[in-house]
Amino acid sequence: MKKIVFFLIGIAIHSNFIFAQGHITHLDDYDEQPMHYGFVLGLNHSWFSIRTSDLNASSNWIVNNKPTWGFSVGLAATFQPAELLAIRLSPTAVFGQRIIQFQDATTKQITEKVVENTTAEFPLMLKIKSLRRHNARMFMIAGVKPYFSLGTKASQEPERIRIRNAGFAIEYGFGIERFYEMFKFAPEIRFTHTLGNLLVPDDNQFTNQISSLVSHSVSVYLFFE
Repeated sequence: MKKIVFFLIGIAIHSNFIFAQGHITHLDDYDEQPMHYGFVLGLNHSWFSIRTSDLNASSNWIVNNKPTWGFSVGLAATFQPAELLAIRLSPTAVFGQRIIQFQDATTKQITEKVVENTTAEFPLMLKIKSLRRHNARMFMIAGVKPYFSLGTKASQEPERIRIRNAGFAIEYGFGIERFYEMFKFAPEIRFTHTLGNLLVPDDNQFTNQISSLVSHSVSVYLFFE
């Protein structure tokens, strides 16, 4: 994920240099249109912040988080009230999973609890843009994201980890816009943190080791409008 972040920063620097050189300007009336529509593809790297319970302090279990990858597809509708300001809603389906590892401190045996989770997300984002330099510009973005589960799978074992089916998250990030003859391409990096405790407090030996779960992710989105 760090390599992807540095790659996009490099694109941004390269774009500002190249497109300031007097090339033909594409979609020069883009900012005069109040609404824009498109689609988005995404890749995310997610993990849990785990707070263990008081029971875990006296148990033989070591609880660890295992980061995972997922992907997303969705639509985008952007309202642009001003040249340097936009409001975007992008309903998105996200496919991924979460993994928590429980290691027996004596035997070193690891038990993994996997929760596969497909969610519908509705990020509502405020986008602040820089001045356009021919066919490129930078932007910053922030907002809130309500989400709910479209279908959750967990291990068929009776002792499993479950998370809540709906909630809210905050998101923020940055990106670049590049204008081509027929469309605008906007890659962005976004950081996400869920609000509140996601853990469903079931009574089993694994769930009892945890007092709270909070999800974090770093995502790369590719918007086409």
